[in-house]
Amino acid sequence: MNEVSEVSEVSEVSEVSEVSGVSDVSEEKTSRTDRAPVPGQRVSGGKTPKTYSVEFWRFAFTAIVALYHLEIFYQKKLMPSGTSAVEFFFVLAGFTIAMSASRRVAVGGGRELSPREAGALAWEYLKKKLLMIYPLLALTLVITIIIIPLAGLTFPMNYGSGAAPGFLQRMLTQLKLLTGSEWEWLMMVGTPMGFNNSTAASAPIVPLWFLTQLLAIGYMYTYFINRKYDFAMFAAPLISVLGFSYFVLNSENNLDFYIKMGLVNAGTVRAVTEMAMGISIYRIYSYMVERDWKLSGKLTLQLLELFAIYRYCVLTFNAELGIDNFRRIPYILIIILLSFVNVTYLSKLLNRKFMEKLGKLSLPMYLIHFPIATVYFTLIFRLKTGPLARSLPAFILTSGGTAPWFQQIPLSAGDVVMYLPFVIVMSILMNLRISDIKEGLRKARGHRG
Repeated sequence: MNEVSEVSEVSEVSEVSEVSGVSDVSEEKTSRTDRAPVPGQRVSGGKTPKTYSVEFWRFAFTAIVALYHLEIFYQKKLMPSGTSAVEFFFVLAGFTIAMSASRRVAVGGGRELSPREAGALAWEYLKKKLLMIYPLLALTLVITIIIIPLAGLTFPMNYGSGAAPGFLQRMLTQLKLLTGSEWEWLMMVGTPMGFNNSTAASAPIVPLWFLTQLLAIGYMYTYFINRKYDFAMFAAPLISVLGFSYFVLNSENNLDFYIKMGLVNAGTVRAVTEMAMGISIYRIYSYMVERDWKLSGKLTLQLLELFAIYRYCVLTFNAELGIDNFRRIPYILIIILLSFVNVTYLSKLLNRKFMEKLGKLSLPMYLIHFPIATVYFTLIFRLKTGPLARSLPAFILTSGGTAPWFQQIPLSAGDVVMYLPFVIVMSILMNLRISDIKEGLRKARGHRG
C-alpha cells in the first residue's frame, strides 16, 4: 500500500470530533461491541452505534459558558466561576484525539507513521476544523454588525445617549471597528499577537481565544500521538502534572487566558495541560470499556457520576474565580469518561439520537452568545427604565442584574428564560443558513460538472 492510500485509510478511522462547540462528537463510532483497540488489535469493520450522551454535556457546558458571559455585566453573580466550563472542551478534545489515534494504530497493525503521514493527519484535523468554524464565524460577524447597531449600540458598548445617531451610522461604526480587528478573523484573540483592548480594534467575540488554542494545540497533539503513539500515551500524564504546576505558579487569576507565561500565554498552557488530561483518561477508558460490569459496579459508577455532577455544580455556583477553579477538572474528567463508557443509568438515558441535534448547536451558540449578551443586557435596562416598566411581569423586573428598585441581584430565572432561548434560536437559524449555503454550493458544482 502506498503512502497516500495508507494515510487515506487512517483518516477514515480518524474522523473523530474534538470538541463540543467545534464539531460533532457524535461522529464517534463507540459502543460496547466496538471495544477500545490497543496497538496491534484489528478493528472490526462496519459502523457501530454512536455515543450521544456526550452531546448533551457539550450543549450543557456551552450553555454554562453563555450564561457566565452574560453575568460579566452583573456585579453580583450566580456563577462567579462559570468560565471553568471551557475546561470540559479541552479535555474532550484530548480524549477524542487519543481515541482516533488508537483506532488508527489498531487498523495499521501498530505500524509507526512517518513524519509525512503524521503531518497529513494533523493537516486533515486542522482543515476539518477550519471548514467547520469559518462559515459560522463569518456569519457571526455579519450578525454582530447588524444586531448591535439595531440595539442602538456600537462595540465597545455605549449605553448612553451619545451613541452614533441612526442605524446606518451605527452599523458603519461597528463595521469600522471589526475591520480594524484582523485578529478576529485569524482567531488570534487572546494570544500574544491578538490580545487587543483598544477601541481601535475591539474583539466582540471574546471566546475566540479558545478556538485558536483548539486549532494550534489540537494540531500539535494529533501529529505527536500519531507519530509516537506509545510515547505520547506515556507522556500525557506527565505533561498534565507539569503543565498544571506551571500554570498555578505563574497565574495571577486561575483561569487567565491572555497573560504571558514565558514564551506562551495562559490560554496555551491551559490547552496543552487539559488536552493531555483528556489523552490520559483515554487509557482508563480503554480498560473500563473492556470490563463486563456487574450490577454493583454499575451502581458504584452511577453514584460516582452523580457525585461528579453535583460537585461541579456546587463549585461553579458557589466558588469565586480563583486558583481553586482547577478543583472542577477531576469532576469534568469523570463526566466525560463515564459518558463514553456508557454503562451508568444516566449515560444510557442521555444516549439518545436527538441529543445529536443539541450537540450541533454548541459551536454557533459559542460564537454568537457574547454579541447577544451585550444586546440582551441593554434591552432589559431600557425596558426597566421605559414607559412599559410598570406593566412588565415580575420575572422581567428581576432580570438584568437588578431588582425592581435596582438592587444588585445575580442571574435570575427571567434571564435564563429570555436570554438562553434567544441564543439557541439564533444558533438554529445559523446552522440552517450554513446548510442552505453548502447545499447551494454543492448544486452549483454539480451543474458545472
